Amino acid sequence: MDSPSNTYRAAYEEADAELGKILKEVEQLRARQNQVAKVAEALKSLVSDEPVAIDTQRSQWATR
Repeated sequence: MDSPSNTYRAAYEEADAELGKILKEVEQLRARQNQVAKVAEALKSLVSDEPVAIDTQRSQWATR
């Protein structure tokens, strides 16, 4: 039978590994968001007369 400390340690290690995977996925999603924002900004400036900037922190359009 496992001691409580071994059980807690195993649970901690599993949670830590899962958190590491989640953080990696979040980093990848942020990079992808920035890429999409740049493309959207380029496309928006092609269709409008006025250049725009994308506030990636708030996902909002703003005129320059």
